[in-house]
Amino acid sequence: MAKHELKVNDFIDEMNEGVITINDSGIINTYNTKAKEMLGARRNCFNSHDSGKLEKGDIVILAYTSFGADKGGINSKDLKSLGIDFLDIEKGTTLLAVGQYLTQKVGRSKIKHADNLVDQFIMDDTFLGVSFQSKIDYSERYVDISVNKENYRYYFNNYFNHIVILDSKTHKVKFYQMGGYTLWKEDLKDFIKGGSFREKVKGYNELGVLNAHIKTFHEEEEIIHDLILCSKGEKGSYTRKSGTINGISIISTLIPMIRNRKIIGATLLISDMTRLQLAENQRNMAYKKLERATAALDDKKKYDSYFSTIVGSSQRIMETKRLAYKASCFKSTVLILGESGTGKSILAKAIHEASDLKAKPFIEVNCNSIPETLIESEMFGYEKGAFTGASNKGKKGYFELAHGGTIFLDEIGELSKSIQVKLLNAIQNKSFYRVGGEEEVKVDVRIIAATNRNLGQDVKNGLFREDLYYRINVFPIKQSSLRERSEDIHELVNVLLPKIAQKVGVTNKSVSAEAFEKMSMYDWPGNIRELENVLERAVNLCEDRVLLADHINIQITQKNYINEAVLNKSLKDLTHEMELDVIDQVLVYTGGDKIAAMDLLKIKKTKLYEKIKEIEKRKIP
Repeated sequence: MAKHELKVNDFIDEMNEGVITINDSGIINTYNTKAKEMLGARRNCFNSHDSGKLEKGDIVILAYTSFGADKGGINSKDLKSLGIDFLDIEKGTTLLAVGQYLTQKVGRSKIKHADNLVDQFIMDDTFLGVSFQSKIDYSERYVDISVNKENYRYYFNNYFNHIVILDSKTHKVKFYQMGGYTLWKEDLKDFIKGGSFREKVKGYNELGVLNAHIKTFHEEEEIIHDLILCSKGEKGSYTRKSGTINGISIISTLIPMIRNRKIIGATLLISDMTRLQLAENQRNMAYKKLERATAALDDKKKYDSYFSTIVGSSQRIMETKRLAYKASCFKSTVLILGESGTGKSILAKAIHEASDLKAKPFIEVNCNSIPETLIESEMFGYEKGAFTGASNKGKKGYFELAHGGTIFLDEIGELSKSIQVKLLNAIQNKSFYRVGGEEEVKVDVRIIAATNRNLGQDVKNGLFREDLYYRINVFPIKQSSLRERSEDIHELVNVLLPKIAQKVGVTNKSVSAEAFEKMSMYDWPGNIRELENVLERAVNLCEDRVLLADHINIQITQKNYINEAVLNKSLKDLTHEMELDVIDQVLVYTGGDKIAAMDLLKIKKTKLYEKIKEIEKRKIP
């Protein structure tokens, strides 16, 4: 029987640790199987493709878990070659995109910022007739691109740049990304520079690394730098140091190779940290989600505490509370916009109560209820004998009464142009003259104004002064109509009903499911004020303890689903206003991030900025 000759390399290949050995010139002498599998030099390919290059017209589908995290990776300029145009992308942003190389075709993209924690991030799309799905699963830690009924999946720990390239003519897959792409020099950056990719054959594919310089395949990160220095005798040994090699997390042990008392090279022993890193990442993500949820809960408690009179938990009303809380933190002028009956005066009072001025006066002025002949004297006061019927003692106006506190000017859009001039001067100069007076009165007041009118349109029509509009439109807050937040009806009814029952003098009543359903189907043109009146009538009609649908005196018709305002506008105007509303809401959703907004809306920078200017001018109530 023939004897099998055993060599040192046979033992090295059986080791559970990766082993890389270089000589003092940096040439690789040993690179065992475990090291190849760990770092991607040996990989199991599940699909075959020929060698080739990225060519004009090829379709590139890419999924970057952390844009710019890999050294030498692509940048915004590189993306332009795929028709994906970004002003800038913050490092660490998740990017899903598709584009065509070196053509005029505009690509498509979807981005997620690093602080936006989700379990999955998905892009489903069709581009040039090719349907595909890109998905990043943060819980299971994999990136998956599905195209042509094939799934190209890779599990990652820190980050991974996934690419699938389709032939420009056949739309067949000519390249797909796998682990170790930095080792194989097969990143998108390499392809854009004209680099080629090797063929893939089903089964194990191995990269020949022996007798090449270590820098040929590995970026000179700290661990590789240490290895090179140690091989020259310029750095000593160490054990179990954590770090990365080509972005792969490892724990390393460094040993100099000595012969005849001279250092002739160095050996690097590496252990895979992937599973440990994966568990740590999952734990960190869970902690971040918990922190985010706790912060959101704390915010809700804070808003509910300061704005308990603003009833509701819908997304719209919580956004209103958030803005109101911000407004309460400083003394800038606030403009509350919204339809009649939405509770603008309640919101104004709540902002005052949440501010540092809560111990100071809150003076509410309904500009629409004061006769034109009296409004100046009511606003700014008068001296004795200023006009017929004037008090002999004179009188302080609302602005003087509000000194040190807040004056709330409700329905400010109803003021005449002459009073608008005087109001503008008072706001600008923080002073005014009483009617019939010669002495300047100085005041320190915080102004909150409200209107149900479209002041931007009134400015265009010459009904409202432009300079006054910009003076009061410093911090606008929109109070949503009840139809826009119908999910709050249940909560509103539960708050209003006990108060109504006490007012009427009856025991509290409950509401049947059918009655709630009927109320949820109604348009509520009179908003909360109408809801309150309908409930009061129902309480008076109901002889039992439960309000039924028949007690709710509202008419459910198809017209309830139509906003009366649309009947007076052209389709072009309505479409334009809807477009501005959508863009405004997307900007709120992205927290003002214009790049994210451009991605969601799929519009160019110039158009977005043009629309933002219109939104700022308009401020639809």
